[in-house]
Parts: sequence; structure tokens; C-alpha cells
Amino acid sequence: NTDAATYGDMQARVANEVLGSPTTSDIQNAIQDAIAEFERETFYFNDMRTFGSPGSASNLQTVAGKEFYSDVDLPTLINMPHLRKIMVFAFDNRYSLVERTPQWIDDHSISVSWEGLPTDYCWQAGSLRLYPVPNGGYPLILDGNIRFPALVNSTDYNPWTNRAERVIRTEAKRLLFREITRDDVQAQAMELELMGDPRTGRQGALAMLRRESTRRAGGPGKLRASRGYF
Repeated sequence: NTDAATYGDMQARVANEVLGSPTTSDIQNAIQDAIAEFERETFYFNDMRTFGSPGSASNLQTVAGKEFYSDVDLPTLINMPHLRKIMVFAFDNRYSLVERTPQWIDDHSISVSWEGLPTDYCWQAGSLRLYPVPNGGYPLILDGNIRFPALVNSTDYNPWTNRAERVIRTEAKRLLFREITRDDVQAQAMELELMGDPRTGRQGALAMLRRESTRRAGGPGKLRASRGYF
């Protein structure tokens, strides 16, 4: 996308809007910290479904007798700070797995030799644990947030420099005012810009992005097809 706003564009704008002593390195660190702050939250642009059907580049496939799966087995897991849902594809149908605690699976997974179609999962020791232990190769479908590749070069861009540009830019400035220039007044002003001002009822950049994500997900404010009369 030749019209996309880049990492360099954001750095230049932040530098122009924060007077004082921030260096290029300070600005880059603030932008990276701002992205890290929000990348665990679900927005419409980082909410992804990864398919594990045949032909998928991610090759999300269970292995008979294998109970635990790390990012080595499922590379996409390393880029998913939040996993919201897992489905297993079997017998030409999709079945949702139930999220459990490790203790629950410990209490139910008694026999190490009993295997079957997975129905439950949990996170344990940095890995995805399935119950029962798969008795074959079943494609998995993962729903969750993804991390985008880190911004390195000034020409790099991603949704954080475009769809969420105002949120990231405002948070980066707040961090610079608070931690570099020590300007509490401006830091508080950026917080109001980000979170909204209850005195005026004005929504902040983060609230507006959250509302857009809610509407796109079918929540309040989205038109839906309906039967009957108006």
C-alpha cells in the first residue's frame, strides 16, 4: 500500500508534537512501548482466525499420542498474545474445544493410554494442552490476537501506524511527557486525549477504536438483516 502511513511518518509527527529533549531513540522506544501496551487487546484489525486445514501454511495439525503443543509445533502461537477460541475439524465438522484449567485436565486425564478426539484444552507450562490426548491428526482452527512484525525501518508500516495510529501516537507522547520531559501537565492532557474527558463527555481515541471494533464484531450499533416489517 503506497499510501500507508509508515513508522518514519509516526516518528516525525511525534517529534513535531513533543517539544523538548526526546531523541530519535526515545521516540522509537515510546512507540514500541505503546504498541506493546495495546497489542494484547482485541481490535478489529488484529483479530485473526488461523486455519489448520490441509494446505494451510501454518499446518496446525494434531499428532496421535501428543498431548502438549508449543510454538515449535504450532508456530502461530508465538505471535498470539491472546488465544480466544480453538476449534477442531473432524468428520467434516467443526467442534469448539472447551477451555479448562490445568487442574481440571489433570483430574480428568487419568489414563495415559486413553486417546480420542480432543474436546478440551488449557495453557500449561507455555504450551497448549489437549484433552483427551489426540488419537490422530486433526486440523485446528485458532481464533485470537496476533502480533504484527516489529517495526524496524522507517519505511515499515502495519495497522498500528494506520488503523490505530492516533492511539499509538497519543500513548507514545504520553510516555515521552511522563518519562523523558517530565511534563506532568502534558502527560495528563495526553491521557485525556487517549481515554476521554468526563468533564466534556468527549470520547478518547482508544474508546473510539474500541467502539469501532465492537460494531465490526456485530455488537451495538451495527445494522443486521431482519425479517418482518419496519
